[in-house]
Amino acid sequence: MKIKLLIRSFFLAVSVFLICTPSTAQTAVFVFIQIPEAIEPFEREEKYGNPLNLVLVRENVGEVSGGGSMLSAPKTDGTQDIEWVGIDVDLVVAEKGVTILKRELIKLGAPQETILEIHLPTGIKKLVLGKEGWW
Repeated sequence: MKIKLLIRSFFLAVSVFLICTPSTAQTAVFVFIQIPEAIEPFEREEKYGNPLNLVLVRENVGEVSGGGSMLSAPKTDGTQDIEWVGIDVDLVVAEKGVTILKRELIKLGAPQETILEIHLPTGIKKLVLGKEGWW
């Protein structure tokens, strides 16, 4: 009886692993989003990070994994300005995830010159948001 239970548990664990693990056709990639907007970290999360994460998780393609701000060189008074903000995204389904990011960033009002830096196994691909969309 214990052996049957162990075997059943083993096969259940293997089945759950196979169902929850992305297939090799679903290439996992890191995407860095650079947004040329001088906003504070809390505002960055409210405006971009949280809404993007909500959609990515709902669509089961990835998640926002972090973010930051690029500061200017110190001014004469020692203060620094925010030059742009960044968002880190881990995608488990690359193609669909990038399509969602492009669509959602436009919906969220990302400014022109926003950059998607997609870290592929073959190298880094950059997409830039312009007047006519992504190029």
